[in-house]
Amino acid sequence: MKKIRFILFVLTFFVFGVTHAHKDRVSFPEKFTFILKNKETFQFKANDLKLNEFCQNVIDEKIEILKAEICFKTGEIVTVGSDGINWTMFKISFKGKNLYIAQNKLPKIPEIHFSTLKLLWSGESNAFGSHYLYLTFDIGTKHSFNVYPNLELYFENGKFSRSEVWIQTSENSRQGKIF
Repeated sequence: MKKIRFILFVLTFFVFGVTHAHKDRVSFPEKFTFILKNKETFQFKANDLKLNEFCQNVIDEKIEILKAEICFKTGEIVTVGSDGINWTMFKISFKGKNLYIAQNKLPKIPEIHFSTLKLLWSGESNAFGSHYLYLTFDIGTKHSFNVYPNLELYFENGKFSRSEVWIQTSENSRQGKIF
């Protein structure tokens, strides 16, 4: 009886251990830095109540940013640059390594809801050590079913691979397409 319990314990451990190892990891920003067109700089921690209001003012074009730098708890940094009309640069950095969004995708990206950024990757200890990673965030000013479109930017083997936008089509479903 003890051998059977032990065997069941070992099997259960391996089944759940392997499942956990392949689960996507998620990292949320902890610090936001925005440089405005007039060179004024604003910094927010993720839990700052003024962050959402500031981000909404950026979306509503009441505030014009030249650069945003978003630092994640796991060490990655997302940097987004703007010329005042279009996004000119979008990169993810980690310990001297950089991943860039394809230049032909930048003009297509509308307003970015910076406070919704999340970084996801496979079960590795950090995003840059993973086979794949992706950045997800809300975009635009129009929403359906009280949900903004969500843009997902994918990287595989250290290179930008694709982008998808997901739009809410009903209360309980959404539809994705290549962006």
